[in-house]
Amino acid sequence: MDRSVGVRCRAAAGSRRRRDDAHRARLSHRAARTIEEEHVAQWKFKPAPNVWSVAECAEHIVLAETYIFGASQQALKTPAVARLPTANAESDKRLVVLIQDRSQKATAPESIVPSGKFTAPGDAAREFTAKRDMTIAYVKTTQDELRIHSLAGPTGPMDSYQFLLLLSSHSARHTAQIREVEGNPGYPKATP
Repeated sequence: MDRSVGVRCRAAAGSRRRRDDAHRARLSHRAARTIEEEHVAQWKFKPAPNVWSVAECAEHIVLAETYIFGASQQALKTPAVARLPTANAESDKRLVVLIQDRSQKATAPESIVPSGKFTAPGDAAREFTAKRDMTIAYVKTTQDELRIHSLAGPTGPMDSYQFLLLLSSHSARHTAQIREVEGNPGYPKATP
């Protein structure tokens, strides 16, 4: 592969990363704040048997942080290839919109299905924040060629950069899901 392509990929990904850093940081803090604000009854409330509680959504977000970041890193271990046809700003925007679209339901891989790991909202918020801070630090400092390494993803072949977009969009999706639970008429009122 032409070395100059890799240099251009790093430069393009670097400018996108700088532009997206603030967005990811806002999403990180929004998810953690949303989780941390819950009281015990709110934390466990399920609007329906087949709908996740805030606790389950929070655990899923925490588990997915490691899982999806891991996929991004696994992609980097694959041989360098030509950029995917979908490795462009327009496809990236479509990916973000698709992932955040709550009208399309998805089934989580078994390894990131919640199992009751967190008993308190603060514990989940702290673990999520620690993991997201590591992700943000990586994104801010990486020199990895994110656009020329790919793996099969939930939407088809995805490059490492797109897995990072999936990661931030995924937490936004489930933060919206938490807000849906909170908006349920049966959702317990906050107690001081």
